[in-house]
Amino acid sequence: MTLTSVAQRAQVSVSTASRYLRGQLKVNPETAARIDSAVRELEYVVPAAAQAASRRTRNPIIALVVPDLLNPFFAELAEAIADAAAASDVELVVGVTGQQARRERSLSDLVAGSDAIDGMIYVGIHRSNPRLIEAIEDGLPVVVLDEEIAGTSQADAISVDNYSGAYQATSYLAQLGHRHIAHVAGPPELSTTRDRHRGYRDAMEHAGLAVDENLVLHGPYTEHFGASVFPYLTRAERRPTAVFAGSDIVAVGMLAGAELHGLRIPEDLSVVGCDGIRVGEWLRPKLTTVQQPVAELARTALEVVQARIDAPDAARVEKVLPLHLVIRGSAIPPHA
Repeated sequence: MTLTSVAQRAQVSVSTASRYLRGQLKVNPETAARIDSAVRELEYVVPAAAQAASRRTRNPIIALVVPDLLNPFFAELAEAIADAAAASDVELVVGVTGQQARRERSLSDLVAGSDAIDGMIYVGIHRSNPRLIEAIEDGLPVVVLDEEIAGTSQADAISVDNYSGAYQATSYLAQLGHRHIAHVAGPPELSTTRDRHRGYRDAMEHAGLAVDENLVLHGPYTEHFGASVFPYLTRAERRPTAVFAGSDIVAVGMLAGAELHGLRIPEDLSVVGCDGIRVGEWLRPKLTTVQQPVAELARTALEVVQARIDAPDAARVEKVLPLHLVIRGSAIPPHA
């Protein structure tokens, strides 16, 4: 009898059965009983190599899946997770999806089908990933980090308070005296975009300011999108004096492209970003931003996925970390 037959009889994936028999995966008692029963009923002989592997101790191997390494936020997050893994004697492998849904699915398949990988930290940029859902249902320990993914409510999740961060940024611009504040937002289907958009709108309402729907622009989290928004801002009936950008990389594009449209930042247009990437400190002017706790995100995600590997039946973990406003030079009171 083959391992495939055992997996079919136990109603689990082949990779789940293999990792369990190798001692590399802890499953709930019901699943373990089904696999053990299938092994006995089918008289499957566990290979000697697998038995030896189950007796060996080794450092856990965690897969990290990220959208890209061009966006400094994802690069800094990956670096922080790698540092945390090294400090915890965890081996880390990194997969980059290029922000493509197809590659997100194929990497999820690859990780779930590997006997060597013990768990996954998943940073997605698309709302859905059926392969990720299947991997979680098959027992792979997964932590969904940053972006909410549909259908993964049973997986552990670590995120930040995007609503509060956007509220802080927009309120700060209103306190400086700005009355026409634009919002250059991310893709509308993403949870981060929706939460930041909601924070922007609530802050505007609480400041007694009207939202001009023509000044709410959605696009990808890229510097190219940031550089492309000026025709929409400068041709508006009431030109904005300030912008809350839903991502620092978008704000970087705005700072780079403003001069081409005859604008000075912050004299003609104040800009506040979101993420707190290190490059923001080197821009001219330095970027005012809402900073993510990258080191804490990395450390927490690694701790949670390790805990899930050791205790697969423990209660689901969901943590939301705060953002804080970092005031620099890209936002000033509106010019008279």
